[in-house]
Amino acid sequence: MAKGSQRHILVVDDSSINRDMLSDFIELLGHEASTAENGQVGLLKMASGRPDVVLLDIDMPIMTGIEVLEAAAEDETLRRIPIIVISGRDDMENISKCIALGATDFLSKPFNPTILEARLISSIEKKDLYDREHELLQSLEKSYADLKQAEQSRDALTHMIVHDLGNPLAVISMNTDLLHLSSSMGMPVTPEALAERLRYISSASQTMGTMIQSMLDVSKLESGQMPVQKEETNLFTLLSNIIGQYTEAAAERGIQLHCEGEESASCVTDPVLLERIVSNLLSNAFKYATSAQHIILSVSRGAGAESLVTIADDGEEIPEAVQLRIFDKFYQIHSKETGVQAGVGLGLAFCKMAAGAMGGSIRVESVAPHGTRFVLSLP
Repeated sequence: MAKGSQRHILVVDDSSINRDMLSDFIELLGHEASTAENGQVGLLKMASGRPDVVLLDIDMPIMTGIEVLEAAAEDETLRRIPIIVISGRDDMENISKCIALGATDFLSKPFNPTILEARLISSIEKKDLYDREHELLQSLEKSYADLKQAEQSRDALTHMIVHDLGNPLAVISMNTDLLHLSSSMGMPVTPEALAERLRYISSASQTMGTMIQSMLDVSKLESGQMPVQKEETNLFTLLSNIIGQYTEAAAERGIQLHCEGEESASCVTDPVLLERIVSNLLSNAFKYATSAQHIILSVSRGAGAESLVTIADDGEEIPEAVQLRIFDKFYQIHSKETGVQAGVGLGLAFCKMAAGAMGGSIRVESVAPHGTRFVLSLP
């Protein structure tokens, strides 16, 4: 018999002669046999060993076969195990009672080897059917649970997007309404006031555009539709150019930007994706690490052949529990200093996916005595 068809058969009988005889026969058929001298021990072995089939004697001390069937019927796992009752009492009352309690079959003593083999084969087939049905049921239950979870996540995501997009939309609406009201009432709007309203509208529009673009970009990265175009890139020059774009914003926040590393440091990567990753990280530092006085962008060589691009600040540390989830989609960071919790939680998810698309990786770590450092590793 093939190894894959070997099954575990448990023999529960108070007669050692019967146990030995049945065990020898089971092993001759190519199966594994184990024994129990009474119903109590047999029930324990059914629970711990999970046999494929049980050969169960009815008349035993301590715990009878009928009591074993009654106990097995109360257990969801045990009642899936086929039980063939073997007894010297060949009366219909006992047979009916055993079948009613869940016995799969009945065999009288002395047993006929041919009939026993046929009953074993039939019971094993039933056990396989039970297992397949159970696996299918579990799979369906899991699919249903996953579907419900997906629906809940979708509803939560929809609510979050509507809420987060609603904030800048409200700013746009309020400022345009004020301008319209002033115009309809014939109230002159000074150039300064107009410029201020337009600045609010422009800022809110950019916020909405960033949120929408982030959702589109993450979707493209997940589907593999975001093109990655690698070329020889001077990393120090790229970081210096990014700092130039953020110098004014940094000055408004009282933050000093620095670029460190070898000026000739370079690697083959996608400069557009890399610039967007660094810009995202820099924007996050401005938004959340409001106590920071310095942000350092640096490039160095790793222990291997990889290039390391680091964005470090000396502001508020990111708790370890948050670090574990910070790159998850739709996970929003909350700043203790400002109460800020903005965006749809896709900026850092984009950074992780974009780094992976370039063959690299990204991690976050705390900096002693305080501060946070993001390390981008590029091959």
